[in-house]
Amino acid sequence: MLLVGCTDQVAGDQQGDSFGGKDSKADGTYGVCELAEVVKYANESTTTVDALKEAGVADAAAAAIVAYRNGPDGQPGTGDDEVIDDLDELDKVSYVGPIALGRMVYAIEPRCEVELANRPYIDDQTYAGQSTGGWARDNLEAESVLGVNGLSGKRLRQLLLTKDARGRTLYDRVRKSSAMEAFTYGFPIDEVPWTTDAQKAREMMPYVSLTVEPERFAPPVDGGAREISLGTDLNDDVYYDTNNYTLLTNDIELRGRARWDSPTEVRRILIAAKFGTQVDDEGNKTNQKVDIRNDGANATQIAALDDDVRRGKTSWGSDAIATPVKGVYEQLAAANKLLTVGTHKNVLLLEPKAHIRSTRSRYHMNEASTESVKKFYVNATTRLQQVVDLTERAKTAGVIPAGELAAVETMETMARGILDRSLLVSRLGAAGVTITAAQLDAWTTASVASADVVDKNKVIAETIDTVYHEFAAALDDTDRAITDAADAEGDAYADQFRLWRASLDKELAKKTTYDPYIAAYTTMTAAADFAAQLAAFNAYGTTQRAANNSAYKNFANFGDAKWATLGKHLDKAMLTVAEHQIETAGIAAKQLWFDQARELYVPASNRAYSNFMIDTTDMAEMLSHEEWMSIPVAERTFANTLPATKVIHTVLVNELQVELGMEKAYMDRLRELDAALAADPTNATIKAQLEGARFVWGEYTGAMKVLTTLKGDNVIRKLKNAGANQNIKWAAPPDSKGNTALKILSDRD
Repeated sequence: MLLVGCTDQVAGDQQGDSFGGKDSKADGTYGVCELAEVVKYANESTTTVDALKEAGVADAAAAAIVAYRNGPDGQPGTGDDEVIDDLDELDKVSYVGPIALGRMVYAIEPRCEVELANRPYIDDQTYAGQSTGGWARDNLEAESVLGVNGLSGKRLRQLLLTKDARGRTLYDRVRKSSAMEAFTYGFPIDEVPWTTDAQKAREMMPYVSLTVEPERFAPPVDGGAREISLGTDLNDDVYYDTNNYTLLTNDIELRGRARWDSPTEVRRILIAAKFGTQVDDEGNKTNQKVDIRNDGANATQIAALDDDVRRGKTSWGSDAIATPVKGVYEQLAAANKLLTVGTHKNVLLLEPKAHIRSTRSRYHMNEASTESVKKFYVNATTRLQQVVDLTERAKTAGVIPAGELAAVETMETMARGILDRSLLVSRLGAAGVTITAAQLDAWTTASVASADVVDKNKVIAETIDTVYHEFAAALDDTDRAITDAADAEGDAYADQFRLWRASLDKELAKKTTYDPYIAAYTTMTAAADFAAQLAAFNAYGTTQRAANNSAYKNFANFGDAKWATLGKHLDKAMLTVAEHQIETAGIAAKQLWFDQARELYVPASNRAYSNFMIDTTDMAEMLSHEEWMSIPVAERTFANTLPATKVIHTVLVNELQVELGMEKAYMDRLRELDAALAADPTNATIKAQLEGARFVWGEYTGAMKVLTTLKGDNVIRKLKNAGANQNIKWAAPPDSKGNTALKILSDRD
């Protein structure tokens, strides 16, 4: 007999007693729902020592469970709190054995009741004779997902919500990655980052030419270089399942979403289902997805969202079928996974199981127009001519050291050979492509009606890329010699001058190349009031040094000799940018070829100039339904931070997803060619087309992986600096956010 409802001393288990952990699932004493709910119950903040004793759990076991949850510091809601992940972990808690388990099962039994009275449900009559209604999107969701691994959710949340002296949380500081600013092919060339790090990022994506959406790469209002900005989505998702987690065990996710327009107001709601979600070891996530939305929901419709999901119909103006729920129902019915309850057949009893609050920072990446990419491609000619002119000037002035003259002349010969196309024509001939200089200039606009043309143009593009990179390396080896800027310490002068001039001119501050600063230097040198302007520069530098501006830490006043040295280092800085721009011109050649391949191998596709890839950094806090309901309704807005004691897990992930529908032409083409090859397995033409289509789609999915990978160093470094353990990694999460929450709450691997 179980003794409950009494706080007197009751009999309990011995310190080392065991109820069998996960093995208890197989002995048949308790059901799947009961055992899952016991694990949830053991973790809930409302499951206090007194609550456990009220349920009949012995004093020692009750105290041990709460102490285990509170972690080493003994305080709830801190980063060292423990989550009892499964029955095995619960079984290891002192004094928790078969007696404690039985009394906890008794306490949660009402959660597992199967009854239809006074609750929403779906059965074989729900959709009888009705057609599908609502706005539905039914597509393959393709994502790259990477996130923080090796840190408990409790500790991660504590760190992410820690504020600095300016009141910014760590999440605010890690959510934006300046590395993404490298992918801005749609913007003016002289306003795109040309740092070494930006160039390394571009080299990682040689075929897909992406650009940040225009409104997300604007210069600051108060002046300065362009910088990426983020929008923020505030979402509350409820994940539904049966008491036995039938959806989870059949690779189905079903959620209702409230999207907040402000921290206190919801106007948009959504119901979505995903089928067959997979996240591989590389972070590539795929599933089939269908959703319906109401972007102008009223208070009544918002309040009815939970009932609408559970009854499988929406109240969005009419009693219409909720397409995602119907899809879930039909799939489970086909698999014979539904219940018979009394006279009701094929019953689906959905329960709200997990709540996930997501603070998502996002922006879109689009494909740059081919016209924009061509500007980066032809820009190489301008830069090459600058190099030739500077080299000639240096040779005339006799400033090139004798020991470096041979390397400089070799570099100059390469530049002239690229400009007159003779070097490229020669290299292509060696690669088996016979072409004239005139034809070489026109290859980017050639017809792509056949695979032969695309194959030939690929050789052209790759040869150009190789030669441009070889030249950039040669220029890097000789740029100091031709500018007479041998002393690397003088490089700081160029930065100091640039920052001063940018402080005087907001428009100039946007520029990322040194050409306008060289023009400013030249004009200032020849100005009648040069002495006054130089004095102003010296005063600015002295002030910045006193303010501990790192760029001016070694600043000393400029005289005539130092001013002349500055001019040389401005030229050197200009050539460093030129090296990266010439390398990027080579990349642009491959990107122009890639667009030809896309057009040939996936003829129904188009360049995606709007809403192509959505890039989100997501802090997701997970709660059980019981914990969510224990929060007063008025406190569930985004104006309030969720109580730390109620959040069972937190993840930080970066998701790069092709916008739903944008993948359709590629998926249709792959399916079409797969079917054609199955019908004609030896057809070489079909094989080549399929290989080409797979290559094209693979480059898009590979681009997503590049973008998610690039963000990792910044996130991990800042977390470690904030106190995270040194073994954390940026890697693929074990599962989707919804499945992660459900697995924690259901005691499933």
